[in-house]
Amino acid sequence: MTRKKTFKRELAVALLVWLMYVVEVKDVSIIEVLVWPIFAFAGAAFGFDSFSKQLQQNSTTRDDVRSRDERSSEYTGGEDK
Repeated sequence: MTRKKTFKRELAVALLVWLMYVVEVKDVSIIEVLVWPIFAFAGAAFGFDSFSKQLQQNSTTRDDVRSRDERSSEYTGGEDK
């Protein structure tokens, strides 16, 4: 399965590095405006990535469980006949 790379995490890291530069060089008023959007984007980029990886991991384990041959209902008394 080939996926197209979106570069969300790389852009988030670049924005955080750029924000560190702005903190050192620019005025406080511009930093107050930029902090929330940049941190929200970075949190979403890393959070959605982590969530999607966990979701993919869980869906593959569920498929494995469903594909097994279950016989527990064949002998309800608990002993083989």
